[in-house]
Amino acid sequence: MQYLGLAVLTGCFGLLLLFITLRLGWRLEWLLGWLKGCALLVLLALCGGLALLAWEFSRFQPIVDGARIATLDFRQLADKQHEVHLAPAMSSPLPLHGDLWELDVQVLRWRGLPHMLGLEDGYRLDRLRGRYLTLEQQQQMGSGLSHSLHGTPAWRDAWHWLDQLNLSWLYADAFTIRFMPIADGARFAVEIGVTGLSPVAMNTQALDAMKGLE
Repeated sequence: MQYLGLAVLTGCFGLLLLFITLRLGWRLEWLLGWLKGCALLVLLALCGGLALLAWEFSRFQPIVDGARIATLDFRQLADKQHEVHLAPAMSSPLPLHGDLWELDVQVLRWRGLPHMLGLEDGYRLDRLRGRYLTLEQQQQMGSGLSHSLHGTPAWRDAWHWLDQLNLSWLYADAFTIRFMPIADGARFAVEIGVTGLSPVAMNTQALDAMKGLE
């Protein structure tokens, strides 16, 4: 009986509020105006979202098999501390700590009708990371070893959202180069293909560094 009484009391209170609301001036015109305002806000939010999506798409480039998408030039500053000139993504050098470097690339792949219509898969340089050979040093540095190469936060990163949505006609893929050596004066190029990335040693310092890891 206790909970039945509480239910009746709550229901009566709700009916009282409804009666007061109607007496204070409920009008159909007000409801229509409110709905119209909400619809306009939704449309404005959609326009803003489409503008951000257009900007994100403009940052991607078509994948051309065998194309060179980046070069990395390393200069040693101190023990296990280097700066790297990454062209053409960055105009100024980036500090990089560790024994190895890794590069992530975001990839958009078209499927179904868009693919049949000729839309090309695209890529964008995503992240450059340093890595230590020892786990202890790696854990000490943590996120300080990583640099974003496009500056888009995760909340408006089109690639990130597509990766979550798992659409049937467009999906997010990723290419990665891992465990490449860092050496003073070394110069590497990065080539892209339909299946991934290929590092290319461009001078003797880079070749010697790669032999040192074998």
